[in-house]
Amino acid sequence: MRGAVIVAGGSSARFGEDKLEFDVAGESVLQRAVDCFIPFVSHIVVVGRRVEGALYAEGGDTRCQSVRNGIAALPDQVTVVAVHDAARPFASPQLIEKVFCEAERLGSAVPFVPVTDTLWQKPCTPCQREDFFCVQTPQAFDVKLLKEALAAQTGDFPDESTLFAKVHGKVNFVEGERGNVKITYPQDALRFKVGNGFDVHPFAEGEGFVLGGIKVPYTKTLKGHSDADVLTHAVCDALLTASGNRDIGCIFPDSDEKYRGISSLLLLSESARLAQKNGYFVKNVSAVVICQHPKLAEYLPLMSQKLADVLKIPAHCVNLSATTTEKLGALGNGDGIACQAYALVCGRQA
Repeated sequence: MRGAVIVAGGSSARFGEDKLEFDVAGESVLQRAVDCFIPFVSHIVVVGRRVEGALYAEGGDTRCQSVRNGIAALPDQVTVVAVHDAARPFASPQLIEKVFCEAERLGSAVPFVPVTDTLWQKPCTPCQREDFFCVQTPQAFDVKLLKEALAAQTGDFPDESTLFAKVHGKVNFVEGERGNVKITYPQDALRFKVGNGFDVHPFAEGEGFVLGGIKVPYTKTLKGHSDADVLTHAVCDALLTASGNRDIGCIFPDSDEKYRGISSLLLLSESARLAQKNGYFVKNVSAVVICQHPKLAEYLPLMSQKLADVLKIPAHCVNLSATTTEKLGALGNGDGIACQAYALVCGRQA
């Protein structure tokens, strides 16, 4: 059985306000950190804060004591535990599953990312950055082994990997994620931005149309300068505006013949590249397609996968739905298809 301990101590002194309650796209940093683990564990303990749906444990004077308290609040049936910083709200499902699987296999799993900045050691000694890496959470461990490590030491340690390695001699590392940032300063929280996109295309004479990169059979087609993929266009706009770029009409104008008939997936790929050029990459997409006909439910999973492949994110991070206007207005009359999309991006710039 798997469990998670979310360490929610700290004073937020460097942030200037309670960073765990800071709103990130409609949800607090703490709630996002907790929600990450819900699909993967039977029990979640939050140390130092009360969160609905999670167990509570008192915070300690040191991190080690807080983690001890958190583990003590878990049921005895939990055999593997992930310890996570509450200030890391964007650990991906893939990373969480990876650390659990490796800890179940090897007893420990600690994510890391290489150092990319030039390093100097005080007072004035340059370092080889290849000799260093940055450690993240969640860090997963065999509960028995972690309890042994916590019981063997009375002092404090910066994280569980340091303690575990001191007691057991080594710790197993797995590749972490650049997007799994720890919010410490106000500029860190500003890295997460939301963009909104909207598009509409009319129906025209023809057979079938492209939506989300998928050919949908129908008695009509969609009219447009490119392939008229209204869903992908809305996602492009959401991604572009979230990352500080101009909108799709400015970047890919319909007055430019090189875009005539072009696959909108290519426009999406270029939109992602432009976002990355500005220091942002996409974390999540949500979009609703609005039309009276045809019914689209069976095609939505294929569209999610197609868009996710282009954006290089998991398909479950591209969430699509379809609805009607209950026969109201032009869309209700079957004159075309509209789409509203949102994109959450994470960036290296404030």
